[in-house]
Amino acid sequence: MGYQPNKIIHPGQFISKVLEREGMTQKNLSDRTGLTEKHLSQIINGEASITVETALLLENALGGSASFWINLEKNHQETKARIERLSFLKEELPLLPKFPYPELVKRGCVEAATDLKKKVENLWKFFGVNSLQNVCKTEEVAFRARSGDTIKSESIAAWLRCGELDAKKQTLSKFSELNLKNSLSELRSLTIKPANEFSGKVREILNKAGVALVYTQHFSGTGVSGAVRWIGENPVMQLSVLGSYADMFWFNLFHEIGHLVLHGKKDKFIEFDKRDLSIVQEKEREADKFATDQLINAKDYFDFINKEELSKQSIQNFAKQIGIDAGIVAGRLCHDKQIDWRSVSSLRQRLKIVRD
Repeated sequence: MGYQPNKIIHPGQFISKVLEREGMTQKNLSDRTGLTEKHLSQIINGEASITVETALLLENALGGSASFWINLEKNHQETKARIERLSFLKEELPLLPKFPYPELVKRGCVEAATDLKKKVENLWKFFGVNSLQNVCKTEEVAFRARSGDTIKSESIAAWLRCGELDAKKQTLSKFSELNLKNSLSELRSLTIKPANEFSGKVREILNKAGVALVYTQHFSGTGVSGAVRWIGENPVMQLSVLGSYADMFWFNLFHEIGHLVLHGKKDKFIEFDKRDLSIVQEKEREADKFATDQLINAKDYFDFINKEELSKQSIQNFAKQIGIDAGIVAGRLCHDKQIDWRSVSSLRQRLKIVRD
């Protein structure tokens, strides 16, 4: 590590010492350079900087190259900025415990560090900000959170940032709402596939429609299962596989697609600065209904529950008939309190996020 001075020495102090050594006055230097005594006094007292033009004048009057005088000024400014930055770093330290630093290290998002100030700097770089106070302000986003969970904004922001960085690695077509709508049937048909087959295919389909899809393990304290927001000209859809079941994954996927189809580019449903929750809930209900209807046609569903005895076999037969994963039917029935979760647990595929 290079030497980093912690004391600010203005170049003017060096000029003052040279004048003393040479037996010169500021008036003498003024006569030699053509600079006014007032301006020279401001430089010597640290009230003015040495410009390139001034450096050229000092080169002839006091010796040393213009680069020497320019570097004196540059080093002074850098040292000044570094000391001010260090002071600001100390002010940021109380915010550090709010962020999931150990988890970010575990995920390879930031470097391990023991020095607290270094941790703050690493978080600045990770979030692309110059103050931790600005982190949550940068993440105004719609996201789905499980009711009853304690929500930590800083952890949500970290989760969202992970998704944003992963999304940048994807090659996207120009966003097309028509192509997205046309892909719904193909996406639904993938529900019968195992996770190791459908996960990449779903991303490929959405990328062609101009939608980035990232899978990001949720952070403790977030309770977030999915999010969708626009970054640049493309929407980014982020899923956490919270709950670990395939039927929940598919519902969350179609829920987020519902936001894109129904609510466009500007709507934000839950924010860090607390909006009107009645509006949020209405938009969430609309996206929920979109997902529900896309996965299982309402008429088919109600015909099934009214005519069939609800058993594992009948669920499997119905799912096969409508071309969908039996776990999605089972999950819907459990959600509607038609059957008990434990009675159909074997029909529900478990998921986990595996790093690429």
